[in-house]
Amino acid sequence: MNKIGLLTTLIALAIALPMEASAKGRVRSSHSHASPEAHPHATGETHTAEGGSGIIRSAIARPHRSQDGTAGGESGALPGSTATSEEDANLRRIREEKAAARAKRDAEILAARKLQQEADAEKRREQAEQAALNASEAEKRKAAETRAKNRELAQLERQQRQAAWEARCQIKPVMTDAEIATCKEVWTTAAR
Repeated sequence: MNKIGLLTTLIALAIALPMEASAKGRVRSSHSHASPEAHPHATGETHTAEGGSGIIRSAIARPHRSQDGTAGGESGALPGSTATSEEDANLRRIREEKAAARAKRDAEILAARKLQQEADAEKRREQAEQAALNASEAEKRKAAETRAKNRELAQLERQQRQAAWEARCQIKPVMTDAEIATCKEVWTTAAR
């Protein structure tokens, strides 16, 4: 903003110098610039210089100064003030766009994080369900294995009892009445 004000001042000086030089060549000016009220659009101070036989006064434009000497960039009709206000508006618009883009990006990141957290929670829930299912299946499998093992042991025990029961009956060429009665009992009844 200072560069624009400096540029405006330099342009005003460049315009004022040729006017002052042409005014020095004249003997007297047809109208004097005795007060700043004579030209309401002139915003600045009046300087006097003697040139030839008369006094020449020229106004030097001061950027960002109004008639009453207060700073007022938006109230003056200087070309720099409109450029400055346009530039300020552009900068404000750019800042607002950046802030909006940042807010949008932050909102997208927050939404993505929220979705990720929900997905992680769902994944943990599914893993917990799968772990419970696996534990249940493992328990069922272990119970089935235990039942099968118990059946095998019971079968083996029955076979051993049957073998011992049948061993009581030894067939010989010559048997006593007690041995024959034992063999009849073994053949007719199951092992005890």
